[in-house]
Amino acid sequence: MKNKIMTAKEAIAGIKDGSSIMVGGFMACGTPEILIDALVEKGAKDLTIICNDAGVPGRGVGKLITNGQVKTLIASHVGLNPEVAQRMNTEDPGEKLECILVPQGTLAERIRACGAGLGGFLTPTGVGTIVAEGKQVINVGGKDYLLEEPLKADFALLRGSVTDKFGNTEYNGTTRTFNPMMATAADYVIVGTCEIVEIGDIDPNNVVTSGIFVDAIVGGEKPWQI
Repeated sequence: MKNKIMTAKEAIAGIKDGSSIMVGGFMACGTPEILIDALVEKGAKDLTIICNDAGVPGRGVGKLITNGQVKTLIASHVGLNPEVAQRMNTEDPGEKLECILVPQGTLAERIRACGAGLGGFLTPTGVGTIVAEGKQVINVGGKDYLLEEPLKADFALLRGSVTDKFGNTEYNGTTRTFNPMMATAADYVIVGTCEIVEIGDIDPNNVVTSGIFVDAIVGGEKPWQI
């Protein structure tokens, strides 16, 4: 069996300038801080970050934004991180941040659609608003829907609570957030986890993310990072 256990530096070594990265979490709850910190240290730039939000200053994706590593942010909510608005409105091209806001349910379903191998889905959310700009509108049964396309990334950074050596992962409470669906929608999946255990130590009923989706496992995530 392939050894998937790595250091954080080793696990994120393949992330280059311009990579697209899904990051699990909801307002930094469920975000793998140990992987974010390694990525900040690496300094890869011009990243496209796909996540629920922009974290908060000093937490989660917020660290990458402060470090000037994010070129495009695809998210649902950025209000808790004032630096996003500052970078969106700056005249300095080197500091400029493109922010693409996506309704939260639509964001989740676009990621899930990719993992499920679907070509897209129809949703009434956003019809008649700026969300519909550039999108195909399809009428079904007299009602208009937007055709939303799947969302994929080069990498996914997940936070697990307990992960076995194959990558089977369980999540504690609300740390689950976007992590499970992101595991299915990226080319390379890294789990930063609180505890690494032997195969068979996790009750199969508690496995949320199957190890078949996981490429790298990094231990050392702090349990209080929820």
